[in-house]
Amino acid sequence: MGQVGKSVDAHGKPVAASKYMPSRNQLLVTWFLLGMLPAQAIPPPPPSPRLLRKAMMTVEVRLIEASHGRVSKISELCKVRGKIPVYADEGNAAGANGWDIPGCRMPRDGEDLNVHVSGAKAISKDFTAYATASVAVVTPDAVPLCSICGPQPLAVSSAEIRVSGSHRSMKFSLNANPVSILNARPTVWLEAHVEIID
Repeated sequence: MGQVGKSVDAHGKPVAASKYMPSRNQLLVTWFLLGMLPAQAIPPPPPSPRLLRKAMMTVEVRLIEASHGRVSKISELCKVRGKIPVYADEGNAAGANGWDIPGCRMPRDGEDLNVHVSGAKAISKDFTAYATASVAVVTPDAVPLCSICGPQPLAVSSAEIRVSGSHRSMKFSLNANPVSILNARPTVWLEAHVEIID
């Protein structure tokens, strides 16, 4: 069986994790500095790679709300399932050409906001598998951070993994974008767990 959810190098060998984890203060400083970086325009996605087949992706999404530095509420938003592409690619183009899975909604201030869920999988020439997924929610009053940027999401989480060996089933969790956490008012983020069956 392959190593699902663990970092591996280009040859499929596990990469050792660092012995030292950053402290909470270091993370806060990093998030603060990231928030001060100028907004960058999003370049157009690369062309879609060759489609091999379709896989099924299931995503469970939760909304995390925090107040005064503590988690105050956790809400189950949805569990959606749909088809995503499986490309013949090293992963670079596949990540920008994922398919959307509709049906996830988030109640907020009397509105029912759409939660954008997307994903893709790719198989490289050496049969290493790459998978990516993301969830994001944008409010109607969201504004771009630059003249040619898209609206700033209220919350966005994403992840990508590479595995070797058997990769029919791939499970992983998404990581919240620290900049979106800092900019969200009130402080919220999305937590999501993904399973891809090919």
